[in-house]
Parts: sequence; C-alpha cells; structure tokens
Amino acid sequence: MATLVQNLQTRRDAIGVELAALSTTGAGGLPNASGPNAVDHVGYKDGLYRELETIDKLLEHLNNDTSAGGAGPTEIVTEGYA
Repeated sequence: MATLVQNLQTRRDAIGVELAALSTTGAGGLPNASGPNAVDHVGYKDGLYRELETIDKLLEHLNNDTSAGGAGPTEIVTEGYA
C-alpha cells in the first residue's frame, strides 16, 4: 500500500507530465475560448500550477515531520574547490 508521501509524489509527477505536454494545440496551451463552447485554458493551466505548489508544500511539511515518518530538518554542506 502506498504511503501519503508516495501518493503525493505520484500526483506531483503526473502534474509535471501534464504541464510538459501542454502545447498550442491542446487544453491549457490555448487562449481562453468564449461563446457556447467556452473553455478556460488559462484556468486549467493555473490550476495545475496551484496544485503543484500545494503538493510541494505538503511534501516539505511531511518530510520534515518526524512523527509522520520524515527525517526531520536536514543540513546540506557544499564544499567547493579552490
């Protein structure tokens, strides 16, 4: 059974694929269409970005929450060459 973190990562990856597939000929890549067959392309793309932002925040929280199985805060040290 997948964990919450795994499910969120899977959804995040799916959104990334969807955003990468946007083109000027498909949903999300066109300007909004009005009239009897109105389509909110801009809203669709915006919704994907908002969902991605929410998922990233949830993953950050869960990865820092030791009670949820996260490793807690981490420190990264980068050393360069002189």
